[in-house]
Amino acid sequence: QSRIVCERLRAMNRAGEFSQIGAESYPDYFVPNSVNARLPTSVFRGCGGYGAVIFQDSQDPSDPGIAVKKFISPFEYVKKAQRCFRELQLLRELSHDNIAKLKFTNSPDNSAAQLESVYLATEFAGYDLRVFLDAESAKNKQFFTLIHFKRMLSELLRALQYLNSAKVIHRDLKPDNLAIDSRYNYKLTLLDFGIARVDDKMTNGPGNCYYRAIETTAFGEASASDHLAYNEKADIWSIGAILYEMLTGEILFKGDYPLHKSIEICGQIPECVLSQITHKKSREHLRLKSENVKRIDFIKRLTEERQGRSWLQQEIEKNSKELEDFFSRTLAYDCTKRMTVDEALAHDFLAEVRDVDKEILASHSVVDVGDATLDEWKELIWRAIHANPVTFDHVLIR
Repeated sequence: QSRIVCERLRAMNRAGEFSQIGAESYPDYFVPNSVNARLPTSVFRGCGGYGAVIFQDSQDPSDPGIAVKKFISPFEYVKKAQRCFRELQLLRELSHDNIAKLKFTNSPDNSAAQLESVYLATEFAGYDLRVFLDAESAKNKQFFTLIHFKRMLSELLRALQYLNSAKVIHRDLKPDNLAIDSRYNYKLTLLDFGIARVDDKMTNGPGNCYYRAIETTAFGEASASDHLAYNEKADIWSIGAILYEMLTGEILFKGDYPLHKSIEICGQIPECVLSQITHKKSREHLRLKSENVKRIDFIKRLTEERQGRSWLQQEIEKNSKELEDFFSRTLAYDCTKRMTVDEALAHDFLAEVRDVDKEILASHSVVDVGDATLDEWKELIWRAIHANPVTFDHVLIR
């Protein structure tokens, strides 16, 4: 193993910035020697609640490099171990042009009993969409046209179509989890499957709250009965929120209470949705909060009120009818009113970029492992790391 000391990680550790993600003892990376020899340049990319990522590069334009994710304290509690295993499992079983491509998994530890560090490497697929959108805002500089965004949405929907056919729901769609590769006409790759779920057993509260559909929100005491029933259409709501952010650079539902913000934007919550909320206090609060609130006119907001990017104004106006319908069929509280993935792919807004030949289905469904103890998750993850080892430049990675 090669020990990579990431100075940015060390600095964050010294400053106590890891305290919120429980990783204060994990400032270093260990990667296989063969990988480090091939890709000697390491750059810190970022930290999240469950992992820190570095980018390893060879400086060779023909070699895309890899993104190495270190799971942060993966065995701190059972749910984190489950999410670690789920991501390893899904990336091994899934194969799609717009889904992150697994290169290898590894650990410097010697046995399942001693397992503490888990690494996952995927082909580097570009910087995340958030980086580009923030750069557009900071510099008032255009990177994308509307046709770019249409193509990205179409590619994202193709990835979701494939996932859904494998009985998987992503549950955490947001710009941070969408890699954009400027080398290949801004190709989109879907990342981060830590809270993706096989759709036979749903839990409440997944995903970033700014992009979360109402049916996945936890109400009152966070128990299995305190959220609405949901399915793959929960991801469709997130797509509507992402599209708005593409066009404006602003997070649509950003606020201390994103559900309240969604009421300001999307209007009154229909009774058919409210009646499914079993927590009475939450149900009555939302009924009162949303009573008689009108849904905004998205096109008016983007054009007349100049919320859309200045360089997209003409394209937004030209596509206003299709855009308004796309928003109405994604950002709907009642999931039965939302489009399916197939309907979204066929929507008039995306007609000019649709590529039916690339709309492929999975060859099999992913089987959920279910519940396990912490020691059982360690054993399962150890096996996942060492079963069917992935090669890197014809060198066995262990």
